[in-house]
Amino acid sequence: MPTIVPLSDADDTPGVRATFEVDAPADVVLDLLWDVSRFKRIFPDIKELTVLAQSPTGVDVRFEVDAVVAKPTYTLRRSLDVGRGEISWFNIAGDLKRVVGRWVVRPATNPQRSIVVYESFVDVGIVGISTVYRDIVKGKLDQMATRVRTAADEAMHR
Repeated sequence: MPTIVPLSDADDTPGVRATFEVDAPADVVLDLLWDVSRFKRIFPDIKELTVLAQSPTGVDVRFEVDAVVAKPTYTLRRSLDVGRGEISWFNIAGDLKRVVGRWVVRPATNPQRSIVVYESFVDVGIVGISTVYRDIVKGKLDQMATRVRTAADEAMHR
């Protein structure tokens, strides 16, 4: 089960941080989380995903999501920093006022394991709803950690 901390960023956008371990080396997990073709498996709320632009360290992706309280469409600009073990993102278009976040993946004490940190901050643009959205996300983080672990295990055994 991940350690989950509700928080807000410097702009007072409600968010959440989840920290959990994965039985796979950090490079395997970072590659898994960078590969947008695997997103629907890890994030089943994604109904449509379209890559708009891509480079080795950046990708713009449009998402259509079933987020329970709404079905927003938004485009994220994702960046990869392999040296820091970090994938970060922010929205560049869409229905949501603000979306920022990051994955940080680092080796655990045992280098065959990883420590994964997920942070996400979402302002849906309607007063009070962003906090409700955060609470819904908090309830799904255990399932997300399980899906990341399963996908990493499968990537290790291909």
